[in-house]
Amino acid sequence: MPTSRTMVALVLTALLAAACAGTEGNGGPPVPDPDLTIERQVGYAVVVDQTGGRTLIGFNADRNATSGDSYDVTQAVWRVEAGPWNEPPVTCLAVGKRLELGISKVQNASQPGLLKSRVIWLSCLAPAD
Repeated sequence: MPTSRTMVALVLTALLAAACAGTEGNGGPPVPDPDLTIERQVGYAVVVDQTGGRTLIGFNADRNATSGDSYDVTQAVWRVEAGPWNEPPVTCLAVGKRLELGISKVQNASQPGLLKSRVIWLSCLAPAD
Protein backbone atom coordinates (compact mmCIF):
# COMPACT_ATOMS: atom_id res chain seq x y z
CA MET A 1 0.00 0.00 0.00
CA PRO A 2 1.45 3.40 -0.99
CA THR A 3 2.50 5.76 1.75
CA SER A 4 1.06 9.23 2.12
CA ARG A 5 4.31 10.71 0.76
CA THR A 6 3.99 8.58 -2.37
CA MET A 7 0.35 9.68 -2.82
CA VAL A 8 1.29 13.36 -2.45
CA ALA A 9 4.13 12.92 -4.96
CA LEU A 10 1.73 11.28 -7.45
CA VAL A 11 -0.84 14.06 -7.05
CA LEU A 12 1.81 16.78 -7.48
CA THR A 13 3.17 15.02 -10.58
CA ALA A 14 -0.35 14.85 -12.07
CA LEU A 15 -0.95 18.55 -11.35
CA LEU A 16 2.38 19.52 -12.89
CA ALA A 17 1.66 17.45 -16.01
CA ALA A 18 -1.78 19.07 -16.35
CA ALA A 19 -0.30 22.56 -15.99
CA CYS A 20 2.27 21.87 -18.70
CA ALA A 21 -0.24 20.36 -21.14
CA GLY A 22 -0.99 23.73 -22.75
CA THR A 23 2.63 24.56 -23.61
CA GLU A 24 4.67 23.86 -26.69
CA GLY A 25 6.79 20.75 -26.74
CA ASN A 26 9.85 22.75 -25.65
CA GLY A 27 8.19 23.89 -22.42
CA GLY A 28 7.55 27.38 -23.79
CA PRO A 29 4.43 29.49 -23.36
CA PRO A 30 1.04 28.26 -24.63
CA VAL A 31 0.53 28.49 -28.38
CA PRO A 32 -2.13 31.12 -29.22
CA ASP A 33 -5.27 30.09 -31.07
CA PRO A 34 -5.38 30.93 -34.77
CA ASP A 35 -6.95 34.19 -35.92
CA LEU A 36 -10.61 34.36 -36.86
CA THR A 37 -11.07 32.84 -40.32
CA ILE A 38 -13.39 34.88 -42.54
CA GLU A 39 -14.75 33.42 -45.77
CA ARG A 40 -15.70 35.86 -48.53
CA GLN A 41 -18.81 35.19 -50.63
CA VAL A 42 -20.23 37.28 -53.48
CA GLY A 43 -23.89 36.99 -54.44
CA TYR A 44 -27.24 38.74 -54.27
CA ALA A 45 -29.77 39.62 -51.62
CA VAL A 46 -32.81 37.70 -52.88
CA VAL A 47 -34.87 38.34 -49.73
CA VAL A 48 -34.58 41.25 -47.26
CA ASP A 49 -36.57 41.10 -44.02
CA GLN A 50 -36.19 44.07 -41.64
CA THR A 51 -38.68 43.29 -38.89
CA GLY A 52 -38.47 43.03 -35.13
CA GLY A 53 -35.25 45.02 -34.88
CA ARG A 54 -33.35 42.42 -36.94
CA THR A 55 -32.20 42.42 -40.53
CA LEU A 56 -32.24 39.01 -42.22
CA ILE A 57 -31.35 38.35 -45.82
CA GLY A 58 -31.68 35.45 -48.21
CA PHE A 59 -28.35 35.24 -50.05
CA ASN A 60 -27.82 33.42 -53.35
CA ALA A 61 -25.27 33.44 -56.19
CA ASP A 62 -28.22 33.58 -58.63
CA ARG A 63 -29.83 37.03 -58.74
CA ASN A 64 -33.13 35.57 -59.97
CA ALA A 65 -33.46 32.97 -57.21
CA THR A 66 -36.50 33.19 -54.94
CA SER A 67 -34.67 31.96 -51.82
CA GLY A 68 -31.17 31.46 -50.51
CA ASP A 69 -29.03 30.93 -47.46
CA SER A 70 -30.41 32.90 -44.53
CA TYR A 71 -28.05 35.32 -42.76
CA ASP A 72 -28.60 37.78 -39.93
CA VAL A 73 -26.77 41.01 -40.85
CA THR A 74 -28.14 43.07 -37.95
CA GLN A 75 -24.73 43.59 -36.31
CA ALA A 76 -22.49 43.48 -39.39
CA VAL A 77 -20.29 46.45 -40.21
CA TRP A 78 -20.84 47.54 -43.78
CA ARG A 79 -19.70 49.71 -46.65
CA VAL A 80 -20.64 50.67 -50.20
CA GLU A 81 -18.06 49.30 -52.66
CA ALA A 82 -14.61 50.46 -51.45
CA GLY A 83 -15.96 53.27 -49.24
CA PRO A 84 -15.51 53.70 -45.50
CA TRP A 85 -16.79 51.09 -43.04
CA ASN A 86 -19.98 52.00 -41.21
CA GLU A 87 -21.62 50.81 -38.02
CA PRO A 88 -24.95 48.97 -38.22
CA PRO A 89 -27.68 49.14 -39.34
CA VAL A 90 -26.96 48.43 -43.02
CA THR A 91 -28.80 50.99 -45.18
CA CYS A 92 -27.77 49.86 -48.67
CA LEU A 93 -29.77 46.59 -48.74
CA ALA A 94 -32.43 45.85 -51.32
CA VAL A 95 -33.70 42.76 -53.11
CA GLY A 96 -31.44 42.16 -56.12
CA LYS A 97 -28.51 44.09 -54.59
CA ARG A 98 -25.11 42.53 -55.29
CA LEU A 99 -23.23 41.89 -52.02
CA GLU A 100 -19.98 40.55 -50.69
CA LEU A 101 -20.23 38.96 -47.26
CA GLY A 102 -17.44 38.24 -44.78
CA ILE A 103 -18.67 35.12 -42.96
CA SER A 104 -17.07 33.35 -40.02
CA LYS A 105 -17.97 30.34 -37.89
CA VAL A 106 -18.60 31.32 -34.26
CA GLN A 107 -20.06 29.60 -31.25
CA ASN A 108 -22.69 30.76 -28.82
CA ALA A 109 -21.19 30.97 -25.32
CA SER A 110 -24.22 29.12 -23.91
CA GLN A 111 -23.76 26.29 -26.45
CA PRO A 112 -20.01 25.54 -26.58
CA GLY A 113 -18.95 23.51 -29.59
CA LEU A 114 -22.01 24.40 -31.69
CA LEU A 115 -20.74 26.57 -34.56
CA LYS A 116 -22.91 28.79 -36.72
CA SER A 117 -22.21 31.11 -39.61
CA ARG A 118 -22.12 34.80 -38.72
CA VAL A 119 -21.79 37.76 -41.07
CA ILE A 120 -18.96 39.90 -39.73
CA TRP A 121 -18.99 42.47 -42.54
CA LEU A 122 -21.00 43.27 -45.66
CA SER A 123 -20.13 45.27 -48.80
CA CYS A 124 -22.81 46.56 -51.15
CA LEU A 125 -21.29 46.20 -54.62
CA ALA A 126 -21.96 47.75 -58.01
CA PRO A 127 -23.94 45.59 -60.43
CA ALA A 128 -21.95 42.91 -62.27
CA ASP A 129 -21.04 43.62 -65.89
